[in-house]
Amino acid sequence: MKLRFFYLFAFLLFCHHVLAYPIAPRPLRNLIIESENIVYGKVTAVKENKEPVQGWAESHIAVITIYEVLQGKIHHKGNVEVYFSPEFSCPMPAHYEKGETVLAFLDKEKGKNIYSTHALSYGAKPINGKEYSHYRNRILEMKTILEIKDEEEKRNKTVDWLILCASEESTRWEGLYELSPESDFMSFYDDRKETFSRNFKLNDDQVQKLRHLFFKINKFEYTDLGLVDLIVKEDDLEVLNFLTMHFKKAEKDFFWSGNFLMKKIADLSKRDDLKMIIKKKDEMDMLDENYEKKSADYMREFAQKL
Repeated sequence: MKLRFFYLFAFLLFCHHVLAYPIAPRPLRNLIIESENIVYGKVTAVKENKEPVQGWAESHIAVITIYEVLQGKIHHKGNVEVYFSPEFSCPMPAHYEKGETVLAFLDKEKGKNIYSTHALSYGAKPINGKEYSHYRNRILEMKTILEIKDEEEKRNKTVDWLILCASEESTRWEGLYELSPESDFMSFYDDRKETFSRNFKLNDDQVQKLRHLFFKINKFEYTDLGLVDLIVKEDDLEVLNFLTMHFKKAEKDFFWSGNFLMKKIADLSKRDDLKMIIKKKDEMDMLDENYEKKSADYMREFAQKL
């Protein structure tokens, strides 16, 4: 397979949330509201489904040994069997591998003692014990928030909860997607009317918390771009210098997400020469046999001009 096709495939995978393309993204709050069951456990077996397959993601069954049930009527101890498909497809089903520990959002199949994963790949999160502690805390907190009757109080506590999500790297996307969905290109596929975002305005204290979090980032990732849109000020030289420093330090690491970061830098700096480099890069044909080299050259040129 030629390298450009590998990169094209990698583009669909560089952010794990793309795996559910093209359904509407499901951050954690939505998964809690929509899912019948939430469990944490270990995938102890993966087997082929010997029964007649009716659904497009039912070719295999994952056996999950449950460590903890956070929502639903599944017994605390024992196993559950979950339909899935190991194949890549569009939209992407949940994926399970033997030996991994997962946080799974499950719905029971009608008339069967087996489950499916809610929201496809968004509803199966391979995580370690430390990451699970973050998710567990946020899930239990949101379950309490959802019981609040006063809508204004519920909204305010939800915003604080989203900021808590953003404060941990493991749950950052879960918070930032709802705080600033337009910062994620996957929001193009989100047409749900009940989207929480923009029903609120961050106060000064909340913005300052996010700003403090932003400047503590050691390795800048695509997901972190959502923070920029939440904390940036007019002619914000501090944010511009921080983004520039990260891009110059690791420009090769931004092969796909680089365009997003470059555009942030160009907009903040108001430099037409930088915008021209981005324009030339955007006009390239992704299937050009020299695409990788030309793209890297443009990114190098951009970094050198900073």
